[in-house]
Amino acid sequence: MEPQQPVDEQGVAALARAAELSLDSARLPLVAAQLGQWLTAANELNMKMADRRHRDVTPITVFGHLANTETAE
Repeated sequence: MEPQQPVDEQGVAALARAAELSLDSARLPLVAAQLGQWLTAANELNMKMADRRHRDVTPITVFGHLANTETAE
């Protein structure tokens, strides 16, 4: 029995509709496969980083907001 993919073509179609994206039906299997690989890898990384050995690891990239220097009129 083949393992269930994290996202299928119907899920991709629903996401595209929700985001108001026009996505050709021929691309649904390609997008589903790519998202499936990304989600699988993201879940593997999440499990790895949740391990006690990695609790003190912090990201090297820090995202921040630039200060707004313009004043409203």
